[in-house]
Amino acid sequence: MVSSLYVPLMLLAAVAGSGLAVFAWLHRDTPGAAPLALFLLAASLWSLTDALSIASDAPVFWTALKLSISTLVPLSWLALVFEYTGRERWLSGPRLLALVVEPIVFSALIWTNGSHGLVWRSSQVVLSGQYYVLDAVPGLTFWGNQAYAYGLIAAGAALLVGVLWRTDGIFRDQSTALLIAIVVPMVVNALYVFGYIPGAIDPTGIAFVFSGAVIAAAILREHLLDVTPATRQLGREELIGQLDDPVIIVDAGGTIVDLNRAAESLLAASAADAIGSDLAALAPKLADLDGVAEITMDRDGMRCYYDVRVSELDRAYGTVTGRIISLRDVTERTRREQRLDVMNRLYRHNLRNEMNVVRGHAELLATRVETPEHREHASTIIDTANDVIDRSEKISALSRSVADEPTQSLDLCSILQSLAASARADNPAASITLDSPGSCVVVGDPSIELAIEELLANAIEHAERPDPTVRLDLTVDDGRARLAVADDGPGIPEQELEVLDAGTETPMEHASGVGLWLVTWAIERVGGTVAFETGDSGTTVTVTLRRGDSRP
Repeated sequence: MVSSLYVPLMLLAAVAGSGLAVFAWLHRDTPGAAPLALFLLAASLWSLTDALSIASDAPVFWTALKLSISTLVPLSWLALVFEYTGRERWLSGPRLLALVVEPIVFSALIWTNGSHGLVWRSSQVVLSGQYYVLDAVPGLTFWGNQAYAYGLIAAGAALLVGVLWRTDGIFRDQSTALLIAIVVPMVVNALYVFGYIPGAIDPTGIAFVFSGAVIAAAILREHLLDVTPATRQLGREELIGQLDDPVIIVDAGGTIVDLNRAAESLLAASAADAIGSDLAALAPKLADLDGVAEITMDRDGMRCYYDVRVSELDRAYGTVTGRIISLRDVTERTRREQRLDVMNRLYRHNLRNEMNVVRGHAELLATRVETPEHREHASTIIDTANDVIDRSEKISALSRSVADEPTQSLDLCSILQSLAASARADNPAASITLDSPGSCVVVGDPSIELAIEELLANAIEHAERPDPTVRLDLTVDDGRARLAVADDGPGIPEQELEVLDAGTETPMEHASGVGLWLVTWAIERVGGTVAFETGDSGTTVTVTLRRGDSRP
């Protein structure tokens, strides 16, 4: 018997479903939204025609119309799943044409059933409570259509189950909601069709009321029409090929839909936190890039250089759904280019000019060698030659420091004690203090000792006073060792620091020597950092190194 609440409930389902269909259509640019709108509209019309079939005096017409509309449900469902998962190319052209043949033929048979009886072998209008309903005996094509519809729905459900296995978080919740939205009414429909639910009324419409509620919750709480895995699926192949470099996939609105482990490290965010977030909030430098670009970014406390390539993701019919942002770490290459630029400047500019000084004074000495003035020229030659030799030694040390030597564990405290003792012996007038723990093991190579020795020598040499003061303070925290080398000299010229910060030299802007380059390269190549603070009261250089038990 039909309840008096059945017709109002079906009308409510039709109205609610139509509203959700309009809302989905307004978001049709989102993958899966357009077929979702068709699915919800078909389900709404199913409920409406079901209500009219028992509320009007023409149950045969409305039942036939309901059955025709029902053929849209499995097709729109399959299209929804294919587009939602990024496989809409599979459902185009000849494949789509083949899939719509059966619904068209079946609909034609429905309206011509009186001449062949293939859909209903027999039918009659019976009274159920206060309503007249159609009681029909299904025919061969009816069962064929049922098998076809359940097959399409099963195929879509299998794809969603695959998403459930491969993903987590928001995509898993979305896929679960979509599965519930189709499985519940189809199971109810199957139980009714095969006679497990008695009565003449098809309860599938009631099940669609529940499905509408599930989809509404998914839209409001699980961002069903904001974030989908379709764009991520399109980038899978390219992502797998670039796992060693950071790769980020964003949708057309700049929302992150996937990233690999290297990108998690770069953004300092886990995949669970990053997916669904705006790229501009996590990495503003990457948000507005297009094509190919070069950028610098901080990664694990280090300045890194990246070649960035931005590729568009195209859906069917040429619609752009997102971008793949791949970053190739070219830090070592960039630093090598910096070294070559500086070496070129040294040999082409500094050494040439200094040797010109040597030659000029040598020409003067060739004619006069007796007077004090001439001896002064000779002294100038010696001093200049010593400068050239000293610079050459630094260049040699620099070459050794950037060689591909394996990193090792070093006792930084022992190195500092040895360097401080040597500096005191060579400079008795200088005040050199060392404050450090008993032991501190860091990750590095012999170039670290060379860099710290250069910092200590610079602090004493450029003090411009006979009794300079140099302080070495070593602190340890958060898996890092921080060494501060402070002096009371005039400070490092601003031009020197600007050149180091820019990472390159020009004929007009270059450092006066190689000492600070040596320090920077030696520390950065072992995963450390160098920071300079200079002023009228002196300079503090802070060297940060990884502890021996920490990971890069």
